[in-house]
Amino acid sequence: MAGQGEFGGFFAEFYDILHAGLSDVEAYVRYASKYCAPPDPRPSGGPPSGDTRSDIVSSGPSQTTQERSRILELGSGTGRILIPLAAAGFNVTGVDNSDDMIALCKDKLSREPLSTQERTRIVKGDVVDLDLGETFDLVIAPCNLLSCVTGPGEAISLLKTAKRHLKESGVFILDCSIPDVPLMVNTHGVTRTFEFTHPLTGTTIIDTFTPRYDFVNQLETDHIVLEERHGDTLLRRAETTQTLAFYFPREVRLMLDTAGLLVFHEQGSVLEDIPLDENAGEMVFFARMAEGGKPVPAY
Repeated sequence: MAGQGEFGGFFAEFYDILHAGLSDVEAYVRYASKYCAPPDPRPSGGPPSGDTRSDIVSSGPSQTTQERSRILELGSGTGRILIPLAAAGFNVTGVDNSDDMIALCKDKLSREPLSTQERTRIVKGDVVDLDLGETFDLVIAPCNLLSCVTGPGEAISLLKTAKRHLKESGVFILDCSIPDVPLMVNTHGVTRTFEFTHPLTGTTIIDTFTPRYDFVNQLETDHIVLEERHGDTLLRRAETTQTLAFYFPREVRLMLDTAGLLVFHEQGSVLEDIPLDENAGEMVFFARMAEGGKPVPAY
C-alpha cells in the first residue's frame, strides 16, 4: 500500500479539514438504507453523561444488535463515513492501517452516544490481504481508496478482499475519481497553495501541493507541505511525498470481473445516478459476488 506519511501526524489531522462538508457521507447512509436491513431503532442523541468509554470501540456490536445488517468499510480513516453510518443505526466495522487515523477516529467516536459506540468496531489491518473470517451485507471502499494501492496486483487484491467479506447476497460499492487528463497535463509540476481555517483553533493551515504524473505507469506523485500559522508565527510544519495510482472505468470493470465481482449498476457520481460517460467526474460501481462465486482466500 501507499506509505502512511500522508495519513499520519499533522496530515491525519488535516484529512478531516480537507474533506469537511463532502456530501458522500449522506450518500453512503442512503446506500446503506437501500442495501441493508432496517437499522437499529435506538436513538443516537447526545453523548452519555460522564461516560466516554473509548474502550468500547474495539468491542464490537452488542448482542442486541448483532443480528442486524453489518457493514464493512475498507480504509475507514478518521471515521468520516463510518461514524455517521453507525449513528444512523447500522453495525459498522472499519479497517485502516494508520495508527494516527485510528486514534483520531476513536477520539471522535468517544464523544458519540453510547448506542453509536456499541455499533462500531475498528480493526487495524491492511486492506490488500485482510481476512477477518466474517462476511457482511455491505462492503464499501469509498473516497478513492483504490488509488491508494500502487503495487503490482494490489488493486485486484483489494477487490478480492471485498469479495472475501461479502455475504452471498451482499453488495460492494466502490467509488473513484475519473482522471481529468487535460487538468493533469496542465498542472504537472505546478505548485499550488491552498488556505484553510482550523475549525477548532482558528489558525490558518497552508497546504502547498505539487503533483507530477507518470502517464505510462498511471502514477501520480504529490509533494505536500502543510504549515499551521497564527498570524506571522509558524506553529508547525510537515512535509511528505505520496504516490497514488489512477485508473479509468474500463480498467476498473476488468479488475472487478477478475476479482469475481459482477457489476449490476454503475453511475458517474457518488451523489446521484447519472451516466458514467465523458461528462462524469466519478465512477461508482455496485457489485455482487459473481454467480457461483466462492469466498476468495487471502494470499
